[in-house]
Amino acid sequence: MTTRTRDPHTSHEADTIPADVLTELQGWLMVALREKAQTDNELVAAHLQAYFYGEVSRRATPQRIRTARKELELQGLVKFTGEYGRTPFNRRTQIWSIA
Repeated sequence: MTTRTRDPHTSHEADTIPADVLTELQGWLMVALREKAQTDNELVAAHLQAYFYGEVSRRATPQRIRTARKELELQGLVKFTGEYGRTPFNRRTQIWSIA
């Protein structure tokens, strides 16, 4: 990740997150999507539950989970199923699975 000089200090701190933490989250996403195709909101809820039960060592924000899923999509490891689910606000949302 790269930050700009005008970015806030917290962005520079986030830029120092070790790469293996990102790999751990991406690995967890791959396992979760292998078990069941899910929306981003379902992935966020499942990750929070996994953290609560000690199945993952570090809690990730919803934004980080969506970013990690997008990174996997760009690598061709995850794909949009062509189907849609619903958000808690009843909006349409894409369902993701292993490619």
